[in-house]
Amino acid sequence: MTNQNNQSFFYKMMAKFTAKIDPKLEKYRPPKKKEPPFTPKTEEELIAVIKRTPKTLLDAKTRNLLASAMAFDKMAVSVIMSPKREMEFLHESDFLGPLTFDKLYKSGSTRFPILDQNDQVCGILNTDNVDPLAITEETPITKYMSTDVVFVRADYTLEMLLATFLRTNSSYCIVVDRDAKIKGFVTLDTLMYVLFGREIADSFDNDSSVFAVAKRTEK
Repeated sequence: MTNQNNQSFFYKMMAKFTAKIDPKLEKYRPPKKKEPPFTPKTEEELIAVIKRTPKTLLDAKTRNLLASAMAFDKMAVSVIMSPKREMEFLHESDFLGPLTFDKLYKSGSTRFPILDQNDQVCGILNTDNVDPLAITEETPITKYMSTDVVFVRADYTLEMLLATFLRTNSSYCIVVDRDAKIKGFVTLDTLMYVLFGREIADSFDNDSSVFAVAKRTEK
């Protein structure tokens, strides 16, 4: 028992001595090499980091935004487009009377492709540009038709789609395949929702006035 007590006392003394002298020796030790922070070098490594990150630091919305950003130059337009069956087609010989306008309004859409006599898209009707009080049963649909039609292919990437929207100053594109057959449509709002995870709502429409912009109160 005496040897065990002596050993116990010795270890306690050594622990106290080490605790006292060790900090003083720190300046004589060679500097420790700091490991650089881990930086993902591949998409797979980045995905692994995101998966390991606790949800308390990276919520579902942020994860979805990261996923959208990573897929921006790979995801095809066909993934986010609305299919052709959801499109309401009009004909250039149609009239835009109150009953027709009411039907279009109730459809929930604001843009409608207009077909010519060869069943080719020749224009777009945007009901936001129509004054319901100014139309009659004799109002030709071509009166409000825009001939600025923009097409994108279903296999375009979202990056190519955004470039098309910017290049054409459009917010509505008709989606076609490699045989020029209509597959559906896609809007700028849909693309923004995919990228930012929410609708970009802004009712301000006086951007051409420097005074209106300067005095704008909404943020």
